[in-house]
Amino acid sequence: MLKKFFLFGSLILLTSNAYSKTNFYQVTGSVSAVEVLKAYSTQKVPRNEKRCSIQRVPVNQDANKFGADNFIGALIGGAIGNQIGDGGGKAGATAIGALLGSEVIRNEKQKTNQNFVDKEVCRVQKVIHTETTEQVTGYRLIIDIDGETISLNSNRSYNPGDLITLTKEVSYSLN
Repeated sequence: MLKKFFLFGSLILLTSNAYSKTNFYQVTGSVSAVEVLKAYSTQKVPRNEKRCSIQRVPVNQDANKFGADNFIGALIGGAIGNQIGDGGGKAGATAIGALLGSEVIRNEKQKTNQNFVDKEVCRVQKVIHTETTEQVTGYRLIIDIDGETISLNSNRSYNPGDLITLTKEVSYSLN
């Protein structure tokens, strides 16, 4: 049974070749239009950006720092405390006078620090941007050939009016 099936199949294949024919021809057509085919891709890209804002800041930002003026206040306060103190309390009075002198100067600096000014303050911050890129993937050619207009895709670009050579396949067979 299997032998008969293979024999019958072989006869069909051999006889079908006798009733069909395919010819290939080189034909020339004219490009009438070109459409660029594109693909788009979207991606998230981090970037560092400078962001600025207006903030109120004190005019004298050094008010709480210990500087030369604090040292001078401590010396004067220590000298006054040394004059006031007697005997064993002289060292303690000198130390307390130095602390009070330094504190008086610090308080004076803070009083003058009550003035504020609007100032632009900037910082660098990482920001995520969405970027869309465009990539050419090919070209759709509209070609006038043999009295017909056909559309083919190509990897190569052509200009309208260019002549293009195509391979035409014609098959003949009996029904």
